[in-house]
Amino acid sequence: MGKKLVLVACLAIAIWLPVSQANAHTPSITIGEFKYVGTVSGVSSYEVHLDTTNITIEPISFSNVILFVKGTKQGSGPITTGLGCGLPPFEAPCDLRFEGGPSPFTLAPCAKLNQEQELTQTCISIAVQLVSSTGKNFSFALANGNKFCAYGINNVFLPSKPGQAALEPRCNAQEFCKGASVPIVLHAAPAKSCTQ
Repeated sequence: MGKKLVLVACLAIAIWLPVSQANAHTPSITIGEFKYVGTVSGVSSYEVHLDTTNITIEPISFSNVILFVKGTKQGSGPITTGLGCGLPPFEAPCDLRFEGGPSPFTLAPCAKLNQEQELTQTCISIAVQLVSSTGKNFSFALANGNKFCAYGINNVFLPSKPGQAALEPRCNAQEFCKGASVPIVLHAAPAKSCTQ
């Protein structure tokens, strides 16, 4: 009887251990928000807000954050998710602002004036790409101490809603825009694919 009890206890531990480890795996984390703010006077505004406070132990570093709008693109260069995007004076949250419009802007606008001189939204979808410092999968510590393995290239898309022809930032007559947005989510890569 004693051997059976020990065997059952060992079997219970063996079954419980893999289940508890599986529950410790984090499939994704949300690190910010990607937003099409709206278009005013022919200039479109886009925002990338990054904040890993209470999500990771240290800010996450990226070699580039690239915005794609209608065949045009613009990058930020190296940043972190820390205060000031890791750049002096390190005071404000990491908010990257991009603008699109006619020359000399690098990015295309997401709206143009129609024949009635009203703004018509023209972007079906826009995207932002976060590139790791090496361009390869990488890992970092979550706030709970667990390691998270992320893909080296992370693409986030902001599509128009079903039934809409284009992104609609919901602007009123005073040109105040609520904006269209989507969370920035990093999905877990296979743990074995990460470099330290």
